[in-house]
Amino acid sequence: MKTQDFDERKARERILELTEFVEKRSNGSTQILAVTKGFQKEAVVAAYETGITLFGENYAQELIEKHNALNDLALEWHMIGSLQRNKVRKLAEIVSVWQTVDRISLLREIAKHDASAKILIQVNPLQIPNKAGCSIAEAEVLLEQGSEMGLLVEGVMAVGMQGNLKETSNIFKQAVDFAEKFDLPKRSIGMTEDLEVAIDHGSTLLRIGRALFGERPNQ
Repeated sequence: MKTQDFDERKARERILELTEFVEKRSNGSTQILAVTKGFQKEAVVAAYETGITLFGENYAQELIEKHNALNDLALEWHMIGSLQRNKVRKLAEIVSVWQTVDRISLLREIAKHDASAKILIQVNPLQIPNKAGCSIAEAEVLLEQGSEMGLLVEGVMAVGMQGNLKETSNIFKQAVDFAEKFDLPKRSIGMTEDLEVAIDHGSTLLRIGRALFGERPNQ
């Protein structure tokens, strides 16, 4: 079955509408990180042409392919998916920010290939089983270790609980409290389903896919 062509016009309309909403609700303090997982490179171009320059990918190979196809554009790529250490070397010259750092071994691998890399510590404050991210206590250790390695620890990243805005609010609050305690400027919290809650908790980066581009095509 042929994949339906990406509708750039509709995407631009959605992007501009959401950008305006985020700008007003956050008083200009929150940026949109366009998540292009599963979308064609045309989605990246559409977002870029409306002024978005921050892009996130969940999978190493997909990130590499899009970077190679669009390396003439001034894009900033963020790695936002669970990351195996053996993928770090291939991504080191492409990734601007590593958002999902949640263990010492990953810190060391990133430092090995990019001694001054920018990272976010992914926290899982409620220690929800089978969910990526470290505890707040472990995050403090990672912050200290990362700084000692020379890495630039810019902030935190957290994922809400799908279908439960109350618990999502709790997760975001604890993530932001940690960032504020250590004067970390970046708070990557919020996706399509909980972006308003995230903005109200002080998100500086919203990881948005469907609200910008529509439903992902079947893979």
